[in-house]
Order: sequence, then structure tokens, then C-alpha cells
Amino acid sequence: MTFCVAIKSKTGVVALSDTRISSGLGVSTSKKIKTYQDSGSSFFIMSSGLRSIRDKVIHLFEEELETSPCDKLYKVASMIGKAVKQSRAEDLEPLMQSKFFFDAHFIVGGQCSRDKQSTIFLVFPEGNWVEASNESPYTIIGNTGFGKSILRRLLHENISFDLAIKAAYLSFDATFKNASDVDFPVDFALYKNGTFEIQELRKSEEELKGTALKWNQMLIEAADNLPNFVHFED
Repeated sequence: MTFCVAIKSKTGVVALSDTRISSGLGVSTSKKIKTYQDSGSSFFIMSSGLRSIRDKVIHLFEEELETSPCDKLYKVASMIGKAVKQSRAEDLEPLMQSKFFFDAHFIVGGQCSRDKQSTIFLVFPEGNWVEASNESPYTIIGNTGFGKSILRRLLHENISFDLAIKAAYLSFDATFKNASDVDFPVDFALYKNGTFEIQELRKSEEELKGTALKWNQMLIEAADNLPNFVHFED
């Protein structure tokens, strides 16, 4: 399984991905965020689902990108969608015969040369896409069940860049605590509007241990400070 989340703040976009790769009984670490920075455009792509689908879609996308550079991020999402549709047409039937699902989801985020600001797109396994909105400024793929509640509580249309980074990590932390199929280290891709430069960071569990412990203690204290809603007579 995979955990990928991207958040759109008022000054840029934040992406976080785990790095766990499972193949049969083997477990390894691999980067799941791919960045592109040239011709006045900077964007990242993340994916969930079968690795074979992801690799094929990325190759098809990059081949078209060589001859048709994108000046708007929605065109990148459409190009990814086109590659997904081609892969689906070619591979869906044999995958189903082998009892696999064509379940690839892709997140595209960043800013191209003619975009006024950065944004995020979610590309579905059918090849269609949706853009993150101010009312729902995030998208999450892979193991989504544990991390969404944090995002729904913390995120709003005026979220700061720093809070977006923290929210992305806390969403992963909630998933990591409850699921065995996502793991450290985590990769960040950070982009601020108008810079056309993506900053990439990798953080280990040990590096973020203090943050996790502090967050856990703060949750305990917050719960303890809530007003009592059941009263017992002495």
C-alpha cells in the first residue's frame, strides 16, 4: 500500500509520500515522488496502485512531454490521464485475468509557466481528473482511511505553508500508527508560488520522533482538558 498526500496552501503546495514498497514477501524503500523542473515549469507526480502501471504511465507521459511541453498544469493532468487511458486499454484485461485491479491514482501538483499560482490535480484510474478547491484544498491516495480526519479538521482556504507541512505529516502519522503497510522514511516536495523550484526533503522516523511524541502528549492534554459531559454523584 501507499500513502501520498498533497495540500494547497495560500502560498504554495506541499506533498508528502511514504517510501514503503512491497513485492511478494519482500519489503524495500523507494522514492514515490517524481519532480519535473524545466522551461519555466515546476511540478511533481505521485501515484498509488500497482508499480507496473505507474511505471508505464510515467514513461508514456514523459515520451509525450518531450514533444509537447506544458504551459498549464491542467495540461499535465490531462497528459497523465491520456497515458492512464492507454495503459488501461492495453493492460486491464490481462490484469483482471490475473486477479489484479487497475487501481492507479495520480496526484499532480505545482505550477507551469502560464499558471497564476500553484494547484493540485487528482487523476483517477479512468483517466479523468479533478482539481483541488479552496473548500477542499487537499488530495490523498493510497491508504486514506486514517489520515483524512486530521486534514478535514486542520485545513481551510487560508492555510499557511508551514501549517500545510505539519498537517501533511500529522496525516501520515495517523496512518503510520494504525496501518502496517506504510512506513518511513517520508519524502516531502515543497513548492512556493512563483519560485519555479521544488525543494525535496527526506525525513526518517528518528528525525521526526520528537514531533510525534509532542503531538501525542498534546492530544492527551487536550482530551483531559475537555469539559466533562458525564457527571457522577459522590
